[in-house]
Amino acid sequence: MKIKTVFFLVILAGVFASCNKPVKRIKDINFVANPTTLEELFSGFSEDEINADVYDFDKDSVVIVATGHLYPLLYHPDVYRRFIKTVKEQHPDYFFALGDLVYNDSEKEWDTVLANFNKIGVPFYFAPGNHDLNYHYERYFGKHDHQVEAELRYLNKAKCRYKVVKDNFANYVFVNANDSLKRVLAFLDFARPQLDKDKHMIMLSSPALWFNKQQDPNNPKTWTNRPFRREKIMPEVKDFECLIHGDWSGRFYRGRVYGHDVMAVGNRKAGDSLYIVRITVYKDTILAKPVFVPIPDESTWFNNKKK
Repeated sequence: MKIKTVFFLVILAGVFASCNKPVKRIKDINFVANPTTLEELFSGFSEDEINADVYDFDKDSVVIVATGHLYPLLYHPDVYRRFIKTVKEQHPDYFFALGDLVYNDSEKEWDTVLANFNKIGVPFYFAPGNHDLNYHYERYFGKHDHQVEAELRYLNKAKCRYKVVKDNFANYVFVNANDSLKRVLAFLDFARPQLDKDKHMIMLSSPALWFNKQQDPNNPKTWTNRPFRREKIMPEVKDFECLIHGDWSGRFYRGRVYGHDVMAVGNRKAGDSLYIVRITVYKDTILAKPVFVPIPDESTWFNNKKK
């Protein structure tokens, strides 16, 4: 009887250990400047991605406008104009656009997005969404025929899939949560030596790191979801006090999850209320509130149809 008990405990310990194995780290990464294959595309990080952008503000706080899932605005130029006006009225120091800024990742869509964001007049940074890195009409049916072309377009337009930004108050780390967990953790390994640990540690993504909605390898229509489980990523980001993501259900959320201060700041579709989130970062606290974008009375936005 004792032998059976010991055998059972050994098996149980083995199962537990296999569920809690540390994720293998990528040690040597060499970025290929002009990739032609997916292997080359994911081989490393560019200098722009690895090197931090640093700002020095002579005031007691910084203001960020953050939001995500904005591609419905492409079909309603009048609403896009009002959106940009509302962002500028917040007098932000940064604008953070957290994913799904385009629908089909076309040149025309990106040109419209960047032309609008440049009107804000402040630095803006991205965390890529699934639409931004893929051709929707391919991935929805499980195809990857032009994946390199699609992701290179994002790099050409947005410059970075990952990024570190620092100022007097916080470290802002933008990650590509559509990527493999190994690459996300590899970037964090590169980024951490640059971070000021005595300041706020804020991680930003498009898909939520803490919300368990994962891709199903057997169902290509789930390509929009994150490729790794939250149980794998959350233990690896304990040093980040605040997690912010931009793909949500069209309403602002803030709460405590896994010991983190988490925010959901994304919109959903035409016909819903449209909002941005104003985040004020002080040395000792972070305040946030939604700001709704007034939709012009004559707009087709509430018809919930593309023009």
